[in-house]
Amino acid sequence: MTSILGSIFWLIITLGVLVTFHELGHFWVARLFKVKVLRFCVGFGKPIWSRLDKQGTEIAVAPIPLGGYVKLLDTRDCDVEASDMDKTYNQKPIWQKFLIMFAGPAFNFILAFILYWLMFVVGKDEIQPTLSTPTQIMQSSGFQNKDKIKSVDGEQIRTWSDVSLHLITAGIDRRDINIEVETDSGTRINRQLALSKVPSDVSEEALLEYIGLKPYRLPAPAVLDQLDEKLPAAQSGMQKDDVIVKINQQNVADWYDVTQIISAIKSGPVVVEVLREGELKTFTVPHLMPDPENADRKVLGIRSYPPSEQDIAYYRSLFYTLSYGPVESVSQAVKQINKITVKSLEMMWKLVSGKASLKNLSGPITIAKVANDSASRGFSWYLSFLALVSLSLGIINLLPVPMLDGGQMLFLVFEKIKGSPLSEQFELKAQFIGMFLLISLMSLAFYNDILRSVS
Repeated sequence: MTSILGSIFWLIITLGVLVTFHELGHFWVARLFKVKVLRFCVGFGKPIWSRLDKQGTEIAVAPIPLGGYVKLLDTRDCDVEASDMDKTYNQKPIWQKFLIMFAGPAFNFILAFILYWLMFVVGKDEIQPTLSTPTQIMQSSGFQNKDKIKSVDGEQIRTWSDVSLHLITAGIDRRDINIEVETDSGTRINRQLALSKVPSDVSEEALLEYIGLKPYRLPAPAVLDQLDEKLPAAQSGMQKDDVIVKINQQNVADWYDVTQIISAIKSGPVVVEVLREGELKTFTVPHLMPDPENADRKVLGIRSYPPSEQDIAYYRSLFYTLSYGPVESVSQAVKQINKITVKSLEMMWKLVSGKASLKNLSGPITIAKVANDSASRGFSWYLSFLALVSLSLGIINLLPVPMLDGGQMLFLVFEKIKGSPLSEQFELKAQFIGMFLLISLMSLAFYNDILRSVS
């Protein structure tokens, strides 16, 4: 329940900030060109709060936090007094109307720059992209345990997000990529990741797992440490130094598998196969029991050996703070925006061309969950997330789709070429098509969100 409430709270904060800044762009440039703004509203629906400013604009907040709008004075919408005719949007020169429309997405890019700049100045805790023992294609391509990824196709890599971004886009194209790594001995070498070997039927969701990408984790073999005789595992006959090989017929490779499998068990007996002094033994635990230290969690009553001090020291050495000075953060923020924009457009084209699945589309539920997760990780993580969504909102609104700012800008280009305004009938039909497309995409995004939540 706490997680759900947190997700809802951070969704409202996220969309509130982004929508307000986006609409502020339209509002500010409209005022700059002396266009009368009738209403500045954050949210959709009947306003739950409003007031008039000194210039007669209604500033309002509506209950549905999925967007907002700026209503401008326009002779096509209402009767306009002769004294206000020079304040109407549709009477302004095309270049001014174009800039008013462009200002919304532009403000999202500006906000993304500010947020990324602040993130780099404050510093964001990261972990060096370091591999655990790879499997599948990464293993056959020569990657090894403790390889640190330094660059992909000549582009510097700093975080796991950078790695995922490159591997997903290249993996969809089944394109081999060159990865520079620093081995455990400190030597820098290039390895060729053969993504062309990924079968065509492997989905984007399963891509990273199929490639065999495994981030470094503390070694945790599935070997039992001392057991509490009062808990189910010991009572069923399991002993210290037993090596777990299967739980409920599921293979166990390490302690991470143990915790994952047990956490998914809801009820019923638990069958555990262990290796004891070279002999395979099977034990049945009637049921899990509440954790004595956490009643919301159920346990089997087993524990692993703690990692060695050497392993802990190495793991801690991978953590660092990604930060720059105020001046250098300017160029870093620009680079980040450029990288995310290019990758976003690349992914959009893959969606349109059918190379990428529409299952990748996400809606408010996913945004809410990621917003809550980012906020829980710290201020800089939330800044990074907010910047990413602001950038995405700006890119999407520039697309030449009716109902979006990009569609309105395209109409203005046609008007300039034609030499006269487009017919209202044409615009209405185009707006209807645009609305249909947006509603369809939003419905699909909601469907994907729900599918992810229940799967």
